[in-house]
This record gives sequence, structure tokens and C-alpha cells, in this order.
Amino acid sequence: MPDDQLDFVFDSAPALQPGPVPHLRDEIARIWGLPLGEHVEITLLRGSCDALRGRLQLEAGPDLPMNPRQPLALSIAGVRFSSRDIERWKLA
Repeated sequence: MPDDQLDFVFDSAPALQPGPVPHLRDEIARIWGLPLGEHVEITLLRGSCDALRGRLQLEAGPDLPMNPRQPLALSIAGVRFSSRDIERWKLA
């Protein structure tokens, strides 16, 4: 191979799923006042269900610069909702 060409090696290992970096998730949790990554029980507004129980996951990070008025996309056990849909929460 000539010296001016690069040899690319493509890894066949499966790619990791993207997710928030732990310290970024913790900063988002602090700013929005939510227990991201923790086991919780959440009651949603408009009572679509009694309560959701499980680990509170951040589905998509907020736009930068972070604005706590922006709703967050969240989920518990595959059920997606917005941070604006939360009536109350408690650690489970």
C-alpha cells in the first residue's frame, strides 16, 4: 500500500446504543428536579393510568443551552411521556 493512503479497519462489533453521559444526565436531573435513572412511581396528569412504576429514563436530551422550561422526553417501562405530563413522583 502506498504511504499516502490510509488503511481503514472496520470493526464488526455491534455499536453501543447512544445515551446520555452519566454526569450530563445527573446535571439534567438536577436542573429539571427529576430523579433520572432512579426507580420511581409517577402519576401523570389526565389520569391515563393509575401510576407508572420503574426506572425513569431520559429518551432525548434537551437542546443546548439547557432551559428547564423545555419539556423532556421521558419513559418508564417503554411508556413515553413528557416531563410536563407529570403530576407527581416519588422514589419507589
